[in-house]
Amino acid sequence: MVEKLRVGVIGASWYSDLRHLPALKSHPHAETVAICDVLQDRAKEMAKKYDIPFVSTDYREVIEKGDLDALFVVTPDDTHHAITMTALDAGLHLMCEKPLAHNSGQAREMYEKAETMGVKHMTFFSFRWPPHYRYLKELIDDGYIGRCFDCYITLFTGSGLGGGYSWRYDQNHGNGMLSEYGAHMIDQARWLIGDIAKVNAHLRMFLDRPGLDGGALDPTNDSVLMAIEFENGAQGSMQLSSLAYLGNRNWDQCITIHGESGTLEARATFSSAEIRGVRDGKKEFRLLSVPDRLLEGLDSKNPFDIRSQFTGVYLFIDSILEDKPITPSFYDGYKAQKVIDAAKESNRLGHWVSP
Repeated sequence: MVEKLRVGVIGASWYSDLRHLPALKSHPHAETVAICDVLQDRAKEMAKKYDIPFVSTDYREVIEKGDLDALFVVTPDDTHHAITMTALDAGLHLMCEKPLAHNSGQAREMYEKAETMGVKHMTFFSFRWPPHYRYLKELIDDGYIGRCFDCYITLFTGSGLGGGYSWRYDQNHGNGMLSEYGAHMIDQARWLIGDIAKVNAHLRMFLDRPGLDGGALDPTNDSVLMAIEFENGAQGSMQLSSLAYLGNRNWDQCITIHGESGTLEARATFSSAEIRGVRDGKKEFRLLSVPDRLLEGLDSKNPFDIRSQFTGVYLFIDSILEDKPITPSFYDGYKAQKVIDAAKESNRLGHWVSP
């Protein structure tokens, strides 16, 4: 085992500052040695805050001169492919933010090349790591509901309120709510229930938004409604919106799963989380408390205690140091991207489409 894994980070936004950079700094065997952002002042600010010696506005320079072992890609969706492919040419291990790419063709190239190069690769699907989601997965795997019949997922936020420009709603750079939170929810559906066979999606852009620098916008979506059929025969739906007034909830997610033996309901907001279930002919739902072994000192009432997000960073670093397989990988990112593309095509054609 090397004493310190040398890591570079591409993207010095508030999100890197919230999740990736503090997690890397806290890992005893990781060292962030380079940071890059197209905004030089922002890169310098993060370099100073986290004692990062190498600063650049060009990701190629970081990859070429940073003397790295691994790279974190924390940038807009449409930049992931170029950065990742360059880093793979250099033989670096890769952690890429979700969605993995701007389309499934790019995602497939990234996954296949990472496999060919023999490096470790992760898609940062952070909804897998909070304790209540992990417990929900355990309950399903242990047979709480038996054979799954139906799965319904909703997620509402107010992140799109205001109607200002955001690259997420510009289809030249992102895929709107379908990618911002849809990528997470699609991955959750695959993780909890299984691969998705086909979708029938309706995508809307409710707010009129300006384009970059006040020009015309090539819009994507701020609201998603999608019917789903799983390969195992289960069916379900997904509804997502970035236009919900939620007060101090910040965001609101519900997962309801009906099966042959029972039903599970999971709900989470910014400051609360709970799982309820009923099975085996019982009449009343009961609260299913997350076991202490999954909490590991985290606050059970705070589903996104930021320390739970360190889990993904630690898994990535440790998989490299210990040469262990890792999920969610670029394969999972590719599979989610195929569903995103299928949803866009379904919306265009007006009927079911298979990923």
